[in-house]
Amino acid sequence: MKLHTIVGVVLAVLLTTAGVAAAAPGATASETNSDAATQRGPPSELPDPVPDFVSSIHDTVSDFLDGALEGSLGEAVSDVAESSHSSSTSADN
Repeated sequence: MKLHTIVGVVLAVLLTTAGVAAAAPGATASETNSDAATQRGPPSELPDPVPDFVSSIHDTVSDFLDGALEGSLGEAVSDVAESSHSSSTSADN
């Protein structure tokens, strides 16, 4: 056999075995299926609600994407974050 053929076969075998090893999960399929069967439905613990200013930041980004925002997106988001921080600080006092 030619050297190119031998090298090609060796590389094909290496790629095949490496692909199988990389695709094999740490847990067996039966373990994964049994875990999934016991955890159906939404999670029992939901995350905490986000602060109110997060909606304002999303609105600012949407305005930027729509072209309604004048200036820099970074400056606008910073302004929203600073104004919410200062209003929450004054509300705490």
